Amino acid sequence: MGTNETLEVQGAQGQRRALLKALLIITGVSGALFFVINTQRGLHLLATIELVTGAASMMLYVVVSRTRNLRVWTLVYLIPFLTIMMVAMYLPGTSPTVFLWVYIIPVISHLLLGLRLGFAVAVFFMLTAFAIFVLKHPRLLYEFHFASLANILISCAVALAFAYVYERGSEKARAGLMVIASTDPLTRLANLYRFRESFQQERHRAQRYDADLTLLVLDLDYFKKVNDTHGHAVGDQVLIHVANILRRRLRASDLVCRVGGEEFTVLLPDTGLEEAIKVAASLRRLIRDTPYRDQAVTVSLSCSIGVALWGRDGDTLEQLMETGDKRLYQAKQAGRDRVESGPVAG
Repeated sequence: MGTNETLEVQGAQGQRRALLKALLIITGVSGALFFVINTQRGLHLLATIELVTGAASMMLYVVVSRTRNLRVWTLVYLIPFLTIMMVAMYLPGTSPTVFLWVYIIPVISHLLLGLRLGFAVAVFFMLTAFAIFVLKHPRLLYEFHFASLANILISCAVALAFAYVYERGSEKARAGLMVIASTDPLTRLANLYRFRESFQQERHRAQRYDADLTLLVLDLDYFKKVNDTHGHAVGDQVLIHVANILRRRLRASDLVCRVGGEEFTVLLPDTGLEEAIKVAASLRRLIRDTPYRDQAVTVSLSCSIGVALWGRDGDTLEQLMETGDKRLYQAKQAGRDRVESGPVAG
């Protein structure tokens, strides 16, 4: 799963967790209320079901607040909740207005479960509710009240379609916002926010599998001269050019980030120090041998790179970036167009 996708899922889960917690509170309060109402009406079975549902909802509230398996616990709540709704519709003596609850099924299913699973759950329970309605009111068939049945079906279909279209649009909007929030607008590389998220994931994986993890800090040499000589518009195009070089050279599992200005960082999972030095040297040569060209100008480039190894040079991203920056500075001091990975000067 890519980082953008991970962030999108996390954002959606946070929203769904809050919605589910609110729904659990409403169900708990409603369960107590309908227990009293149905007891007074003599519907003791339904009253007992409502009381148990309300109590279970309050217990689930605690679980949902902490669990990482939100979808599983959502189904644990939602399937019994909708099943009880179907039972309430089927039991004799219940008010016909209970069928109005059908219209909330597509809304809560899509909001809590997402597009595909929410749609499947909504269709199943809405068709079940329609079948129960016809069983309880057979005269609509016997007396050929097909217009009434058609109105019910069409209104349910409209509610289902609106919920589906809304959730589909919400998913696209969340995905777009995650891209904007995690991407450098000029180069379309990852920004520091996304880079931090990816580092945390890769560090956990490296700890779990005893794998290597390396960080490169890369800075273009004499970039201020490019802006002063050719203007910032050309400077921006040079940055885009370098970003494309980095994309082409690195693996899909690597992540490049534009930290700011002409500085980039590269995260290399499953990469030891010696291999990282080779990658850094390859990037340095590629940038040097691939000048930026357009119709009016040619800009020769070079870069300096500092290498930091997770574990040896620090455990956190801040520690690795600090070490990488120091080695980058040493590369600059030693004449630029270099890769530094040795001891950091005191």
